[in-house]
Amino acid sequence: MRRPAVVAVALLLLIAWRPSAAMDEQDDDPPAQSMPPPSDEQDDDPPPVESMPPPSDEQGDNPSWPGIPLLPSPPSPEEPGAPGVPTLPGAMPPPPPPPLPEPDTPAPAPPAPAPPATRPRRARLPPRQDDPPEPEPPEPPHHRRGPKEPTPPRTVVPPQEPGWAAVPLPVPPMPAPGRPINYSTTGWTTMLVFGDSTVDPGNNNRLQTVMRANFLPYGAGFLGGRPTGRFSNGRLITDILAERLGVARSLPGFREPRLRPRQLRRGVSFASAGSGYDDATARISNTLSLSNQVEDLWRYRRNLQRLVGPRRAAQLLRRATFVISAGTTDLFSHYLATNRSGTDSWPQYENLLITRVANYTTVMRALGGRRFVFVGVPPVGCLPLVRTLLGMGAQTCHEDMNSMATSFNRRLAEVVHFLRNQRDIRATFIDVYPIISMATIDPKTFGLTETSRGCCGTGVIEVGQTCRGRLTCADPSTYMYWDAVHQTERMNQIITDHAIMNSIGEIYA
Repeated sequence: MRRPAVVAVALLLLIAWRPSAAMDEQDDDPPAQSMPPPSDEQDDDPPPVESMPPPSDEQGDNPSWPGIPLLPSPPSPEEPGAPGVPTLPGAMPPPPPPPLPEPDTPAPAPPAPAPPATRPRRARLPPRQDDPPEPEPPEPPHHRRGPKEPTPPRTVVPPQEPGWAAVPLPVPPMPAPGRPINYSTTGWTTMLVFGDSTVDPGNNNRLQTVMRANFLPYGAGFLGGRPTGRFSNGRLITDILAERLGVARSLPGFREPRLRPRQLRRGVSFASAGSGYDDATARISNTLSLSNQVEDLWRYRRNLQRLVGPRRAAQLLRRATFVISAGTTDLFSHYLATNRSGTDSWPQYENLLITRVANYTTVMRALGGRRFVFVGVPPVGCLPLVRTLLGMGAQTCHEDMNSMATSFNRRLAEVVHFLRNQRDIRATFIDVYPIISMATIDPKTFGLTETSRGCCGTGVIEVGQTCRGRLTCADPSTYMYWDAVHQTERMNQIITDHAIMNSIGEIYA
């Protein structure tokens, strides 16, 4: 009887123990169905390194962060090509992920207490094979090596007024006169001309400007009796000077489409009617400024190097005569633009012109020039056009404009004296003011009869287009002016013989 009782007690104890063990097993190991299934976007790879702190040496591969889901964070801006986030060209990089909150309690470590949690560090990943290479930062301009050849100076910015332009330098003593120079044997000399309408042989013919003279009666007395663009009935001062020096009977324009190689070696003119030392003067009539003419000099140098070689081209430029004749248009335009009060602002504008002269000369010197001839301005107040516009009459010149011309010539002579002090520079100043004034006062001394009006039309207003097809005087050789501004060929010969030839010899001595 006792044995069945013992068996019954054992069965009751066994039944009471099984539910308790099942409940303990349920608490320690919950079924797999209680965990959410992994999403399709997740894979077996660990989350990006940037979103997880580096595991410590004492922690396992899967540290526990209570309350923080272990989800992959968006890629940082330093990885535009990270998978899952396409990067469009020109798109803004995604914002960096917000910093993870610090855990409330440190992660437990079995053998020893865990070290305090540190700020997650950004690990450096190796570069991806499909990432485009990062563009190198541009090199600073001052570290770039410039071209071997000088580039054409598109804009010549005048520096601040040099000290020698404000304070006249003492005039150096003139050298003792040497032996006379036989100009007929200087055929190797090259002439390069810059300036305004006084020395323009026709560079404006293909420009959209009214400052042109490629029509009759201009050029009626030129070689062949055809108009070339010269503002005269015949040759200009530079044409006559080129013949005196044995260079050529006339100088062509650099923009002449039929320019021949042998003419390139002898010399050309870059001048443009309506131009001046101030680039703003040329913009008024849409002509070639002095900056444009210096650019043409650079192109001429390149063409000459291709023609005769660099060494011979450099020799021709060193021996070349650089003739600069400008300033009349600057003075006239400035006086009219200031509503006849140009004398008040003239000192400042004169400083600008003189500074420009020095600047352009520096650029010409850098391109090879060593011999310079600067032609001064005439008595602008005695031009027939000025007399007419300012109401001075045929017997009176405008004193204020003549004073401005005299002042400019004096400052230009100071520039020449400064250049003479340079070791490798030869320069001379041609003062045409006295010879033209003398011819105006006493024309019979030079075989002239008319000095107050031009030969074209009425002679008091016609110039350029207003002179086209006009009747002219019977004998231009007795007139000082061909139109209301420019001289006849006869007056150009007088200026060359009495002013230029007496001063130009010093640059060849």
